[in-house]
Amino acid sequence: MKNVVLRPVIAVNEENCVNCHRCIAVCPVKMCNDGSGDVVHVNSELCIGCGECIEACTHDARVGLDDTAAFFADLEAGTKMVAIAAPATAASLDGNYLQLNGWLASLGVDAFFDVSFGAELTVKSYLEYKNAQNPKCIIAQPCPTLVTFIELYRPELISLLAPADSPMGHTMKMIREFYPQYKNHRIAVISPCYSKKREFDYIGHGDYNVTIKAIAHYIEKNDIDLSRYPEHPYTGPDAERAVLFSTPGGLMRTAERHVPGISEKTRKIEGQPGVYHYLAHLGEAIKSGEAPIHELIDCLNCEMGCNGGPATTNRGKHIDVIESAIEKRNKEAQERYRAKGLHLSKKAAFKKIDRLIARFWKPGLYDRTYVDRSSVFQKTIRNPTSSEIQEIYRKMHKTEKKHILNCGACGYKSCEQMAVAIINGLNRVENCRHYMEVEVEILHENHHEELSRTIRSVAGSSASRLKANMTDINSLADLSSEMASSVVESSAAIEQMVANIQSITTMLANNEQSVTALDEASSNGKQGINSIVSLMGDVAHQSDSLLEASAVIQQIASQTNLLAMNAAIEAAHAGEAGRGFAVVADEIRKLAENSGNQAATISRALQHIKQLIDETSESSLSAQSGFERVVTLSEQVKNEEASIKAAVEEQSAGGQQVLEALARINDLTAKVKDDSAILLSSSNEILSELETLSTVSNSDTTIPERPSRTDTILVQG
Repeated sequence: MKNVVLRPVIAVNEENCVNCHRCIAVCPVKMCNDGSGDVVHVNSELCIGCGECIEACTHDARVGLDDTAAFFADLEAGTKMVAIAAPATAASLDGNYLQLNGWLASLGVDAFFDVSFGAELTVKSYLEYKNAQNPKCIIAQPCPTLVTFIELYRPELISLLAPADSPMGHTMKMIREFYPQYKNHRIAVISPCYSKKREFDYIGHGDYNVTIKAIAHYIEKNDIDLSRYPEHPYTGPDAERAVLFSTPGGLMRTAERHVPGISEKTRKIEGQPGVYHYLAHLGEAIKSGEAPIHELIDCLNCEMGCNGGPATTNRGKHIDVIESAIEKRNKEAQERYRAKGLHLSKKAAFKKIDRLIARFWKPGLYDRTYVDRSSVFQKTIRNPTSSEIQEIYRKMHKTEKKHILNCGACGYKSCEQMAVAIINGLNRVENCRHYMEVEVEILHENHHEELSRTIRSVAGSSASRLKANMTDINSLADLSSEMASSVVESSAAIEQMVANIQSITTMLANNEQSVTALDEASSNGKQGINSIVSLMGDVAHQSDSLLEASAVIQQIASQTNLLAMNAAIEAAHAGEAGRGFAVVADEIRKLAENSGNQAATISRALQHIKQLIDETSESSLSAQSGFERVVTLSEQVKNEEASIKAAVEEQSAGGQQVLEALARINDLTAKVKDDSAILLSSSNEILSELETLSTVSNSDTTIPERPSRTDTILVQG
């Protein structure tokens, strides 16, 4: 055991601190907080480690410190370890406290011990002390926060603290004494409290304070399902009803087994502010002879006991939900012991439990002493005189009794407590609500005249500018009227233009039909001329054949005539015998001459017809070329007419859009005109108000005072 300096168990995340002083408001000792700057710091040597500020801070500026990270790192590195688990573990982690052992065993923890059995040993230590010393009163000391409170702030109660270790201390010393196989193992404590580490420092046992909250966060972060791990029983002996120790009154109910009726002699008290008020005034009551009235004070810092400790996940849960798991375990533990001794009476069964406890208990092994740390407080916090308090009150503008509000807005219970903090440099007057209200009033009064001058200046300047602007506003109204008239005229002209465009569109639609008919007729005429040209070509070709045939006939007639002449000559040579042949030859000659004459006539006629046909063919070709020109021009007219029609239709649509735009402009112009009139009216009203304001600021009238501070006191929630 050594008189060690109190290690920090609460840290401040300065980036998150908003200097709201809620941490000071919930702190039972106040002066461990330094609110003189922009961040509220903690003096660890004056902090009792209750953890209330952690729960109260909604900005996560206060955090608890434990050894969880070091525990997992060393475990992974192969460090030999055993673990002890507080009874509150059974009220957390969804009741999987034995599966927690199974999971930790899979990580390398060699053995597990139940602090509940350490609580059984603690009760025996208390009873042994009571039987040996017969003290008037014993203050239970399982809660390290209350032990620190007594050592720092109420040293007159140190003699009343039970001179024995806590259940955790008993458990760790039991391991070192009765389990030599774990002599060199480090001890990890599964704990519901941040301040437990201070106890371990003092008694020299306990290497890691592994909080239940930190384990729960680790399990959640790494997605670990405890229910998948086997239940791993505790290595040491089983506890009976001491499993209740984490519940308020657990010590009392356990001691009842050994000392029937002890409950009637026990003061059970827990939670803030009740337990601190009780302990703070207990010394005075004892000195006056009015206390103690109980032999045992079963006290805990947390309202729900260790089950709702600051390092658990049970804060905010219903107390019945939390304690149901503990009560269930208590019932199972007692039934287990009954089952082991069914043939024994209740008294005999209790004696059997006592014999088991006695096996692991040795005189002097679990003794505990305490340290008077009040000198730390006395050296740090100076107790000011009444005149010093009054001087601070004057600085805080508290010059009358009604100014002592004790509103608690600063975080302290009273204005005097706030003054003490200021005197010791732990706060500043600016954090006093009353001071700030008075300062605001002073600023209000100091700036009143300046404000009046500024109002007069601004009102006069604004009125002048507003008068000048009103001329422009009138001009704007006139221009708006002229603009509206111009828009109406433009709208009428555009409407006429759109009507003309629509008329042209109708005419173009009619022309489109005529042009289409002309195009069709031209195409048909071109086809007819092409047919005639083709037929004339055939006729010309046939006329050439007739001329050739006529030439052949003339040649035949000429030869026939020559043959007839030869036949006549031969017939003359023949004489009488050829007379008849001569007649035939003569007829043939005549026929040949006649055929030749007719062939010549036909040839001349055919030549003339051929000439006419050639001339007609040339005319047809010329007509064909003309018709092709007509068709080409007809196509151009058709295409141009379509382009003109499309352009006119687009112009018509554009004109309609212009009309719509003009309609909107007309509406906007009317709106501008109306708004100009409204603006003119409002400007007149503003001008009138400015003139009134200027008149008021020149008078002796002052702005009404704010309500008295005593009328606006806020109740702190």
